Amino acid sequence: MTGNDVNRTMSPDEYSELKRQEKAEVFDLLSDATQKLLSPDKLREYADKQAQLFNHSVSNVLLIMEQAPEATWVRSYDDWKADGVTVLKGEKGIKTLGSYRFQKEDGTMGMGSKVVKMFDVKQTAIRDFDIGKPSYSRVPEAIMNVYPASVEVQELPDGELAHYDPDHRLIRVKAGLDPATKVFVISREQATYHLADFHEVWHEDVRDEANMAAYILTKHYGFETPEIDFVKLTEKYPGKEEKDVRSQLGGIKFAVDRVDEKVREALELSRGSRTKEDRDAR
Repeated sequence: MTGNDVNRTMSPDEYSELKRQEKAEVFDLLSDATQKLLSPDKLREYADKQAQLFNHSVSNVLLIMEQAPEATWVRSYDDWKADGVTVLKGEKGIKTLGSYRFQKEDGTMGMGSKVVKMFDVKQTAIRDFDIGKPSYSRVPEAIMNVYPASVEVQELPDGELAHYDPDHRLIRVKAGLDPATKVFVISREQATYHLADFHEVWHEDVRDEANMAAYILTKHYGFETPEIDFVKLTEKYPGKEEKDVRSQLGGIKFAVDRVDEKVREALELSRGSRTKEDRDAR
C-alpha cells in the first residue's frame, strides 16, 4: 500500500492529527537549530548558508541546515517540475515552513503555517550538471549608486573605511578600496541605515547586526568576506526567547533584502545604459 493509499483511508481527524504531529516535529527541529546559534561558529555557518540560500527565510535556512547541511539549491517539488526538472524517485523531502491565509470565525483573515517539503538540486536529475553562478562583477560599481548614495573621499576620521553622513544622506567611502572591501563597507553602512530605521534606534545600536548583514551580502555576491565578530552577536542571545533570536536575524535579513533589491535595480539600469550605448555606437 502506498503513502497515498494510506492518506485516502484516513479519516479527516486522523489526517489532521498526522499533519499536526508533522508540524510539531518541524518546530522541534527549528528549536534545536536556534539553540545552536549560541555558538559563534554555528552562527557563522548560518550566515554562510543564508548567503547561499539567499531567497529562503531565516527559519527555513535553519531547518535546511538541520536536515541537509550540504544543500546548495533548494526548491519545492512543484518549482522543479515547472522548470522540467525531475525529482528522483524515493528522495526524502527537506521539511520547511510555508504560510497560508485562512478566514477566522469572526470573518477576518489570519495567517497559518504549514509544512512544505523541499528538494536540493542533488536530489534531482540534474545533480551531475554544473550550475552556472550569476556574475556580480559589476556590484562594486553599482552599489555606489544605491541609496543612500556613496562618494569616494581621500580620508575619513579615525581610520574608517566608510561612514554614513545623515545630514547629507550620503555614504563617504575611502578612495582606493579593493572591490570586496568596498562592497562590504558600503553594504554595512546601508544595512545600518535600514536597521536603525526598522528598529527606530540609533545607528550605533545596530552596528553588530549591520556587520552580519554586510557579511551575508558580500559572500552572496561572491566576494571574499572580512572577519567579523560573531561572538558579540551570540552574547546577546542568552536569556532571549528563541523566537526573539529568529526575529533579530529576520531584521538582519530584512536589511539584506532591502540593500540587494536596490543593488539589482542599479545593475538593471547599468545594463540598460550599456545596451543603449552599444546601439548608439553602431
